[in-house]
Amino acid sequence: GSAASDDVHAILDAVPGISRLIGHSKGALAIENALRSLLSPRTSGLSVVTLGCVIEEEFPQARYDQYLGWLDALGTLNSWNRRPEHRAFTHHSTNSAIPLSMLVGSYVVESEQDARNITAP
Repeated sequence: GSAASDDVHAILDAVPGISRLIGHSKGALAIENALRSLLSPRTSGLSVVTLGCVIEEEFPQARYDQYLGWLDALGTLNSWNRRPEHRAFTHHSTNSAIPLSMLVGSYVVESEQDARNITAP
């Protein structure tokens, strides 16, 4: 892994109450690597939201919501031909002061609402 992946792994191992992971670009890759090194029961029920990089959805017991912009060449390159669940007319940046940046807050809320709709009786 990497130092970032090791940090995410250590935090998830030490704090069992964490159930949602959100990562942008390299942070999404750190999440992917950290999940690979966790024991299977710990990945159960996790919600993973990635922005600007689509990771492998290796754990069926985790929920993934992945966002990639149509204008995001870097994110597309880092995604290695994986397809996101959500595409938007954005580029790679999450800086809201820049036009066409990723709407992180909206995506996280949307992901949470989708999760509630799936688990609702």
